[in-house]
Amino acid sequence: MTPYETYVFLLCLIVFILLTALSVVCLTIVAKLSIRLIRCGAEDENIIREKTNKKSEKKWLKVLSALVSALVCIAFLVAFAFSVSLSLSDDAPVKDIPTWRVVNTGSMSEKNPKNTYLFNDKVNNQIQTFDLIRTEKLPAEEDLKLYDIVVYEMDDILVVHRIVEIEEPNAQHPNERHFRLQGDAVDTPDRFPVRYSQMKAIYSGERIPFVGSFILFMQSPAGYLCILLVIVALIATPCLNRRLASERDSRFALISSGSGREEQNA
Repeated sequence: MTPYETYVFLLCLIVFILLTALSVVCLTIVAKLSIRLIRCGAEDENIIREKTNKKSEKKWLKVLSALVSALVCIAFLVAFAFSVSLSLSDDAPVKDIPTWRVVNTGSMSEKNPKNTYLFNDKVNNQIQTFDLIRTEKLPAEEDLKLYDIVVYEMDDILVVHRIVEIEEPNAQHPNERHFRLQGDAVDTPDRFPVRYSQMKAIYSGERIPFVGSFILFMQSPAGYLCILLVIVALIATPCLNRRLASERDSRFALISSGSGREEQNA
């Protein structure tokens, strides 16, 4: 982690701890008040109505609620696992299995009027910021052609740009081609030519618009801590519901025996 990422992570961790502590305090207060209301008889009518309608309504409501909660949790966990897998595979060259990557900049988002080749040759596969793009294994060096979009590494940063010029082997670089790359939205090529060994993958042409913003959030410290908050909520909520359900059952048993109403009248 860079110093800035460490700072962001620690800040998010502090916020997470404070939010968790505040949530626990609030849940504890709510639970105590609810239990007090149940025990003093303020909820008797609701408890009787709930138990009376339990057979006709409660069962399917519980099933529906559990199903919705399960689907939400599964979707959340799948998205988190997917974002982590993308993060781990970012720096690795693509092998036989295609990889999805998030586009972080707008350098390929539109056609710059100065890049006349885009208009003349009708090159229309631009990529927007936060698109999720599918990348595949690089073809052989001699099979790369003009206007292919490739992923390459420059100063430890992954760049997604288009090949706009190919320099064949010559006296300066006799054993390899040099590729000049450029973003469609900028009017100048990248500063240095790119070697084949710097390239990680080639863009397949498939993309999912704007999903990358959510993926990037899930890969951030805030996203990780959000997952922890969800886990805490998943643990705390059922525990609280079981505690309140137990109190309602006890109160209903008391009402059924007649003791509850005697206590209320007294």
